[in-house]
Amino acid sequence: MPPIKIARFAGRELPANLAYETNFANLDEFWWEGTPEVSASGGSLFIRTKLQRDANCHHVSTVFLKRPFKGDLFVEYEGRSIHDESHRNFNFFVHAKTRDGRGLYETRGERTGDYPEYHVMDNYLFTCLKSDQQNPDGSDMFRYRMRRDPGFHLMKEAHAYRCENHRWYAFQYLIRKGEVGVCIDRLPHEAYTWLDPQPLAEGHIGFRSFQSHLEFRNLKVWAVG
Repeated sequence: MPPIKIARFAGRELPANLAYETNFANLDEFWWEGTPEVSASGGSLFIRTKLQRDANCHHVSTVFLKRPFKGDLFVEYEGRSIHDESHRNFNFFVHAKTRDGRGLYETRGERTGDYPEYHVMDNYLFTCLKSDQQNPDGSDMFRYRMRRDPGFHLMKEAHAYRCENHRWYAFQYLIRKGEVGVCIDRLPHEAYTWLDPQPLAEGHIGFRSFQSHLEFRNLKVWAVG
């Protein structure tokens, strides 16, 4: 089967093959760390953390796909905040793996979901959340941050666009030939990238959130050339 052309990442077309997709009919292919309030219904994944800090780490959540991936990837899904007091915290991991050779799923019982636990492993971490800056009309901006672990190194940051409750957004992530990028709503002016001279080659993908109630749908993973 010939490669399928994927458009709309910063106006570029990428040769790619669909490697995985899900409509979240169930959660058999996932595991989660942090809040136990993770569910699937109606074609969506729901993550509901505590909206205040909690000693049991139920104010955070990480939901990993059990299947790992290798090589260059293009990941996309849609997400929205579903609670008026939600922090609107959309984080995402790509190529997450431990550094001691043990599997991420195998070691899940050693983690509570606390944020620093992921800063000592390999991963690309993308953060899209409500900014403390506003647009001229008073609406909240998004704050975009891209980090590389281990070390929690900040590689790129920007404040832009509109971050609204109850609105569906298209999130896209690109790992290709050292380029690491995020794009919101398939808009070229909402795409942010950086170059990694030593790109991560494999690992798990996963949703991450903090003090938020979120809904996700239409997760797809593409192997890109």
